[in-house]
Amino acid sequence: MDKNKVLHEMQMWQQNDCSKFGEYDTLWEMFRTVITSSSWGSAEFGGPIWLMDFSLANLQKLFPENPWLEAMAKEWEKGKWEHSGHAKSDVLNRFSEWFQFRAENLVNQLGLGNVIIKQESSHDGNISLYGWCLFLDVVQELVGGIVERIHHETMLRFDFSYAEVDAVIRGSFPARLRSDTMVSRFPGGYGAGFHYYKHSDTYGNCYLLEHFSTTKGYVIPETVPEKFLMLIVNDLMECKAQGYGNNADKDGRVVPYPQMKFAEYLDIHRGMGYHFRPTSDVFQWWNKHGLVQEIRIDLPQIDAKYGEFWHRQFPPKQNWRTIK
Repeated sequence: MDKNKVLHEMQMWQQNDCSKFGEYDTLWEMFRTVITSSSWGSAEFGGPIWLMDFSLANLQKLFPENPWLEAMAKEWEKGKWEHSGHAKSDVLNRFSEWFQFRAENLVNQLGLGNVIIKQESSHDGNISLYGWCLFLDVVQELVGGIVERIHHETMLRFDFSYAEVDAVIRGSFPARLRSDTMVSRFPGGYGAGFHYYKHSDTYGNCYLLEHFSTTKGYVIPETVPEKFLMLIVNDLMECKAQGYGNNADKDGRVVPYPQMKFAEYLDIHRGMGYHFRPTSDVFQWWNKHGLVQEIRIDLPQIDAKYGEFWHRQFPPKQNWRTIK
């Protein structure tokens, strides 16, 4: 990457109040590289998750000695807020938001499921999980956070149809789970008869591998949020694959098996009647030159032996550590 061009665009970005809406070729090159060099199961921890990793550590692996990243590393030296862990530097937070904003649009436009977007720092926490809303509700019970739904006032203002309101209420649409509490809240369980963890005097609370697990044990708690998110999602998908949890709740809702890609996404920014829009295989975004940034996504081909349970092609890369 041309360092002179990087320095010039950094200057332009700062003059534009470090806005996430500005378009910069050198940032787009980083964005495209992260997207095109990763997919489901390709992350360090494996699993049926596509980790789009825009952390400084990952960007520095892809673009060593890059002035953007060197400058942002210095911004971290200003420290972080103890209560939330996000950077005190608003410049670093806005740098992270530039990638998150476009990555979320890509996930929505393409209708991708089981995606984690990781950024360096954010007021909302630095990782978000995207997938079917009702499935995310189950994950949220284990890790805390917020599953983003549309407020009734917003649905009224944008003239949502009855079917669209019902879909939001039932959680039948792709959504986002954001959480800045995962490490402090995990593992946990709610309600009588639900036991998601066991206490060890040596290791503390340890995650329970459910009855469908081959190890029949407990896993020492992980401290990397995206890693234990992958473990949880994989376990829940395997639970569905083995036929557990297929009974409807009192509202008639059944938690679905997560999909790799959805046919539609919910877009409230369009005109009336266009809230649910068809997804695509090509992400398009207008750059500063008035040209289209285009990224095509090819879904992995799932081996026929796995049938509909595609998560089994992407096992977690985990050395299980069990305790008595």
